[in-house]
Amino acid sequence: MNNLRKLILLLLIILTVLFFFPVKILQVYIFDKGDRFNEVIYQVPVHVNDDVSVLWTHSVSRRPIVETYTVNDQLKFDIKEMRFDTYSANLPSKPECGTKWEFHDDYIRVYNYDVEFDEIPIVIGKVVANHILQYNDKEVVLKDIYKPGGYVKVRVVKESLISYLKEGVF
Repeated sequence: MNNLRKLILLLLIILTVLFFFPVKILQVYIFDKGDRFNEVIYQVPVHVNDDVSVLWTHSVSRRPIVETYTVNDQLKFDIKEMRFDTYSANLPSKPECGTKWEFHDDYIRVYNYDVEFDEIPIVIGKVVANHILQYNDKEVVLKDIYKPGGYVKVRVVKESLISYLKEGVF
């Protein structure tokens, strides 16, 4: 009888963890209108203060861009920095709103942003951009998990461990 009680207690602990233990999840989900709207196509556990980067090639200059965000305690994204090696359309051209600039031999680093995003919007490049999501030494080529030209968003949510495991999108 004593072993049965221990087994039941162990099962209750496991179930409690699975159903009530919240985990923070970084998700990429489809934002295109249609049947797949809001479908999660990639997810991975994340922690507050972790960095998430979006790497892409600028369509005009055809040069690499790296945008790095930090997950904050509100499960939103603070812009940490942007790196590029040449000026081009829709890139910063001078310090504004308190940003700081560092000029290196290989790149320009813009940082000290005071900007927060609920989610990171990305239109996956069809020809040049080749958007890549980078997190914890993993790289996910977005056009490999959803169509080029598709609109996705990156967000952080809090879910139960069982919900995360049930999604099964990695």
